[in-house]
Amino acid sequence: MQELLGQIAPTAEAHDIVKQISQLMAQTLKVTIPEMEITGFASGNLTCGKAFGVAVPDVDIVASVSPQILFKRVHPKNAHDSSAFANLDPRKLQKTALRVCTDQLVAAGFKFRRSAFKGLEPKVTLMVPASLGISTESIPIDFSINVTTPLYNATLLTECGTFDQRAKELVLLVKRWAKDRAICHSPKGHLSPYMWGLLSIYFLQVRRDDEGPLLPPLSHFEVSSRLLGRPTTAKWSPSGNAGSKKTVGALFQEFVQFFHKEFDWQKDAVSIHAGQRVTASALTLPPQVVIQKDAGASIVAPSIEDPFDVTRNLGDSMTDVSFARLKEELSRAQELCMRSASLSEFLEPWAPAAAEVDEQQ
Repeated sequence: MQELLGQIAPTAEAHDIVKQISQLMAQTLKVTIPEMEITGFASGNLTCGKAFGVAVPDVDIVASVSPQILFKRVHPKNAHDSSAFANLDPRKLQKTALRVCTDQLVAAGFKFRRSAFKGLEPKVTLMVPASLGISTESIPIDFSINVTTPLYNATLLTECGTFDQRAKELVLLVKRWAKDRAICHSPKGHLSPYMWGLLSIYFLQVRRDDEGPLLPPLSHFEVSSRLLGRPTTAKWSPSGNAGSKKTVGALFQEFVQFFHKEFDWQKDAVSIHAGQRVTASALTLPPQVVIQKDAGASIVAPSIEDPFDVTRNLGDSMTDVSFARLKEELSRAQELCMRSASLSEFLEPWAPAAAEVDEQQ
């Protein structure tokens, strides 16, 4: 387990590579949008974990620029038409700008892989080929404009480590497991890596044993509280028995057990603001109904509160198929835990059954 964690955690080399990618993209894009600032985030070790690496990149590159300036740069003919800007859908502006920027990046040597424009934060996936001289291997990246999730994701991960290094390690492990088992590709309706991080944090807040919670409610997260524009509450200290510290492997088994057997996906809600067990009805989240195609009945999709927008249910992107896959993988992981299976078996890359492949063909 420790060897794996050492391999999947972001390294200084990974951060340096992401910095170089950001600089190259800035040089390319500032020709058209000189006011644009580029920031890169590495959520994993770029030299490990190739399974579904292009589907779920470990690098996020975010371009930031005011919407007014962005509109003028991508719609130069309407630059002085204030009514055109006022009536423009911000997401449409993001998509248009992404297309313009992607064309420039491809012309500069980046390789286009796909776009994901359906969600609230449109993005494109690109490859940074070895021919650009940054790395000896091609690196997949997600590129977006004026989005905040990559910042929130990186901030929460870092702060988890300040409370307890095992908390950060569990987040990394859960994300790696979800990635290898193909249940964190959000364009397919699965939970995103960010959402799996929220599930991990919530579990560490509400777990019950002699050691007690490893993480406090979000109000005790200093940097995250500042991002929310709220003061941090009094310093938090663990209340459990410090002498009964469990390994990350044991915490992962508890995580699986909790979400497989204890958490009620129809009634309970994931809220790292609350930091305690809470029902969906107690929050301001809109319920999301998922239609079960086979049975014809309807079920309520998971309630996952966005900690930086508490009126938003992050679970509303799930489908009947992705929800079934989530439960399937939790059941599989629980069965592997029961028979003390090897870590490599837990992380064996998922492949569709032969029957599913035939059906798709």
